[in-house]
Parts: sequence; C-alpha cells; structure tokens
Amino acid sequence: MVRIIFYAPYPQIVPSIEQVLKERPDQDEITCSIVQDFYNNPLYDLNADVVIARGFSALTMKQRGCLCAELKVGGYDVIAAVLKARKQKPDISHIAITGAFNMIYGVETIQDAFPDIRLSSYPVTSELLLDETIQKAIADGCEMLVGNYTAVEFAKKYNLPAVMIESGREAINNAISEAKSAAEIDLKEKMRSAQIANIMNYSFQGIISTDPDGSIIFANNYCYSILDSGHAMLTGRNIREFFPKLPIEEVIKGGKKLLSEIYIYATYHLMVNCVPMLEYSENSGCVLTFQDTSRIQADELQVRKNLRHSTFQAKYHFSNIMHKSKIMDAVISDAMTYSYSDSNILIYGETGTGKELFAQSIHNSSPRKNHPFVAINCSALPENLLESELFGYVEGAFTGAAKGGKMGFFELAHKGTIFLDEIGDVSQKLQSRLLRVLQEREVVRLGSDTVIPVDVRVISATNKNLKEEVANGNFRQDLLYRLDVLELNLPPLRSREQDVLFLLNQLISYEHERTGCILEGISAEGADLLLRYPWPGNIREMRNFCQRICILSQVPLAGPADILRVLPDAAGITKQPVPSQVLEEIPPSYSPYDEREEILKALCTFHNNRSKTAEFLGIDKSTLWRKMKKYKIIVR
Repeated sequence: MVRIIFYAPYPQIVPSIEQVLKERPDQDEITCSIVQDFYNNPLYDLNADVVIARGFSALTMKQRGCLCAELKVGGYDVIAAVLKARKQKPDISHIAITGAFNMIYGVETIQDAFPDIRLSSYPVTSELLLDETIQKAIADGCEMLVGNYTAVEFAKKYNLPAVMIESGREAINNAISEAKSAAEIDLKEKMRSAQIANIMNYSFQGIISTDPDGSIIFANNYCYSILDSGHAMLTGRNIREFFPKLPIEEVIKGGKKLLSEIYIYATYHLMVNCVPMLEYSENSGCVLTFQDTSRIQADELQVRKNLRHSTFQAKYHFSNIMHKSKIMDAVISDAMTYSYSDSNILIYGETGTGKELFAQSIHNSSPRKNHPFVAINCSALPENLLESELFGYVEGAFTGAAKGGKMGFFELAHKGTIFLDEIGDVSQKLQSRLLRVLQEREVVRLGSDTVIPVDVRVISATNKNLKEEVANGNFRQDLLYRLDVLELNLPPLRSREQDVLFLLNQLISYEHERTGCILEGISAEGADLLLRYPWPGNIREMRNFCQRICILSQVPLAGPADILRVLPDAAGITKQPVPSQVLEEIPPSYSPYDEREEILKALCTFHNNRSKTAEFLGIDKSTLWRKMKKYKIIVR
C-alpha cells in the first residue's frame, strides 16, 4: 500500500482529484490524503511515502529532501487559461503569465497560437518575489495575469484581472502514477540500503567510507565499539581524527592502497586496509576497514580447532596407566607435576614403555588440554617430507605441493602440545630449524617468507642417550638444552616386577572378554617363567604376547609349554629365584574352582556389593557378573 499526500494547489481541484482516485484500477493499492493548506501541514507531521505538489509547493518539498511527484502544468493548461482570460476581456492585448519556474517554463512556445495577444512570461523562484513580479508586469503594461493560485490572490491586491492555471484530470492521473512508481522504487532502494547496512553492521570489522575531503559519510556498528566517539555520531567527522598517522591524502588523491597495515589506536592493535573509493576516479574519497588483531588471532585459533583432525586430540589420562609398582607411582607423580608447568619435556624410555601414553596424559592434565595434541614420529618419515609436515608449505613450494599450500604440525598445534617421538633420529638440518622454532616461537612455511607466530609446548621422546649423541656429534647440544628442560625417565618392564603379573592378568582378561577365547589365566609355573623374561619390547611386546597366546591356547590355564610356543625367546632363560614380594602376589592357583572360591570370599567380605567386589578382584563389574553366571553364584 502506497501512502500519498496530495497537496491541492487550489480548492476547486479537490473534486477532480477524488474523481481520478475513484476511477483508477489500482485504487486498492493507494491511500491518498488530500491537503489544501500546505503551510499549516508540513510533511514531517504527516505519515506518507510520497507527496504530490505543484509549483512552489513542489519546489519546497524537493528542497526539504522529500520524495515528491510534481503535478505538472502542460501547454494545454496554459492555453486554456489564456482562452479563458480573452473570453473575460475580448479586447485584451497584453497578458502576463507568472508562477514558479518549474510550472511555466517554456510557455513562450504558445505565443504563435495567439497572434493578436502579447504573452509575457515572468517565472519566479520564490513566492516572496511574486508581489514584486506582479508590480513589474503592471509596469510593463500587462492588462491581465495568468498564473497559479497565489499569484491570482496577489493580483487582487492591485485590481489586476487574473485567471488561474488549472490542472486537468489527465495531469492529476499522471501525477498519481508517477508518485506510486517513485514510492515503489524508493521502497526497494530503502530495503536494499537497509540490507547493505545490516550486512555492514554485522561485519566483524570496522568499515568507514569518506568523501574527497576525508569526512566520514558511513561507519558501521563495529567502528563505534573501537573508536572513541564519546557516543557521538562518527558521520561528519574527519577520518584523520582517528587515524592521523595514515597517509590518507595519498590514498584519496594519489590512488595509493594501504593493505594489512598494523596501526595502534588507544589500547588496540588494528589491522588496517585503506583504498580509494573508485579506482579510476580522482579525488573520490576512500574506504577504510580495520579489525582488532586479538580478534583475528581468536578467529585463527577457532579455524585451527575446526580444521584439526580427530588424531590431534589426546585420548589418554594418567588413570589409563595400569600399574601396581611404587616406581611407576613416582614416575606418574613427577609427570603430573610437570603437566602444570609450560616447560618443554624430554621423555627417555625404551621402545614400548608408553612414552606417548605419558605425553598424552601430561597434555590432558595441563592448561592446554582443550587445545590440539599433535603427535609425529620423526623416524617414520624421510627428511624432506618431515620438514614439510612440521613447518607446512605454500602452493608451488615444490613439485607435488598441494594447491593452496598446507599448514604444518606446529601451526596445527597452536595453543596446544606437539609430541615429537624419536627426536634422536632427526637430521642435522632439521635440528637447526627446530632450534629456531623453539627459540623464536615462530615458523616459516616452505617456499614462503611470511613469519607465523606459534604458541606450543614441545614434548619429545627418544630411546637413545642424547648426551652420547651430542658427544658423538650426531645431535646439537643447544637443541638438547631446549628440549630437555624437564626430564622424565620411564623404567623398562623388567624393572617393574610387581607390574608384570598384574599387567598380564589385565591384558588376558581384556582379550578373554573381547574375543571370548578359552584362556583365562597363567599357571604358577608359567608366571614364574614370565617373571624372569626380560621383555625387551616392554608393554608393547607383552600386549602382542597376550593376543597370541589367547588365540593359540586351547586350555583355560596356560603353562610353560604354551608360553614357549608363542614366546620362544623365553626358552633360554635360566631359572632364577623370583623375589619374595613378587611371589606373594602370584595367585597360588588359577583353577576355575579356586576362582569361584575367591569370588565367593570377596562377595562375603563386601556383603555382596558387586562394585566393591569387582574392584577388589581387579576386574570389571560386567566381568564379575559373567563369572558369577558361569560358576552359578547367586546372591541376594
């Protein structure tokens, strides 16, 4: 619905306006209010999309910046008024035609239609000049006046006969059509402008546009959150007030582009871009955008979080480290203490001792636990590939480089932890690059000269003696000092005699539940053999052993023969006495009957509480339930 205010130029036109409105086919799409007293009904007091006015009223509306459709006066309307004047005074020889410039412009063209009458045109730009203009027309010998409503009223003051120029229904209809079209176009433009303004205001960067003098003509909401405007409007103020050190003149008049400039404003570090408004136009203003660098860093971190793969998350905690020995209690205690620090850690340990398990547990107990954990085996990749994986590369850095380049592991680990396993196998060239990253906390991708700051904690691991490697010239001493700030030594399994049988029982129980195998335990003789085995592969070797024996064993209780079948290296072990404290922990028998008795005793001790019974026996609650079902143990 288009809302129109129609300012009637004279009272007699009102019936014609009403008639045209009734006859229009789009009358249901228009709401029109007819106002006769223009000066007592200014537009800002009325609710309308567009106004229709004639002559001086139309000029006034346009000067106010209002959307106005003009009720035009055509040559036919002036001819009709002159004919009416001649009819009133047949012997008239000189007629003055006066009114607003936009109303009577070009009236001289009708002179040929009246060869016996002289027509003089007196256009004026303001109603304040009408009185003076009419006096001039009288002085020029005009015998009659043809003009607008106000001019006719002024003519009465001097007893000068006057005829008003009237607008016909065709002109009224054309004015209404023009007003409707103008309102619809204006509405679309307002909607488009509002949409653009919303886009600008929801932008997470400041956007400012200026005129050729540097005065701000637009500033979005973000600007008000950063720039100190004292809650005053930014528009109208000069951009140099806020960015005095930027060469704005070179941008506006010289066409220079400022890109990714760091600018300090108050407490903010802003990333600023400033470009000419129109690239091929001189002196046309500029567009400046800026963003707080802390927001950029936060967005970068979020992007890194979203992009990181599931393998960049630590799964294990200290509670996942199965043990019973006091030596492991001490190692775990040290590791937990290290986790609260942000210093680099070097983990020493033989293969299979759980170096990555400890690295993940340290990460998950540290303040960095909500950020990435990135692990890479330095001995598993050739030097060139390892370098590109660690530091990343840009597009075209080398043959086969991915389009768009790739982030390195140090970038992916930003704010988190990077675990460098087998650090002792890194080449001298990579050692130099690693040293610089650790010193400067920044990386440069292969093929690029852009420095990227990174915030990572480095946990390294090795099964080599790096001090000996330094002495032999294979490892940089300065890099060792950077890596070995905190040192953690993981004991081999052969030094953890209390843990051997405990881990065997846990792993066999897990395989029994997972696969449904026949094997349920190890005999006392078999346990004695396994306690004397050195386990060079440590926990990894023990896990593989348990998987093999569970698959191959066809009896519930595995003895020495079964063990030697899957662990032939144990055949050459000389019989040595097992420490008494360990023998005390070896169950005297693993027969199903004794297992049933043990369960019954534990249930009795804990008053049939299954949770406490399972915890005491070192098994899951679900495992306890299956064993009770197997041995037909019923509790109430």
